[in-house]
Amino acid sequence: MQLPKYKKKKRIKLKVCQEPGCGREFWGHPIAKYCELHRDIKQRAKHKKEFESVDVKNMVFKHNYTEVLDLEFLCCLEGCSQKYIVKVFPKQFVYPRYCVEHRNDFRRANFMRMYKRQHAA
Repeated sequence: MQLPKYKKKKRIKLKVCQEPGCGREFWGHPIAKYCELHRDIKQRAKHKKEFESVDVKNMVFKHNYTEVLDLEFLCCLEGCSQKYIVKVFPKQFVYPRYCVEHRNDFRRANFMRMYKRQHAA
């Protein structure tokens, strides 16, 4: 007995181009994102990544030590008086600004929220 051969069904949908500002409609596969023009990567807009300054989450500690030292710093977050130890290396000047508890953005924001709530009452 012969079994019928399976024919793969072509799934083509009406899609909208995902390139910002384009919005053209095109017929394409369900996972297609771009119209005919923007499928070529040269035709897409170039998105430049914005870099933040090193000083935002770190401090620049200028020194002229020639050996590795453990120095104690005070957390720079308002309301936190916790001290933390940092290994200071020769010829390296960028070190963490906050204690271990507040190095995470979420924890820093959460601490500030709680600190303001305590001092507002």
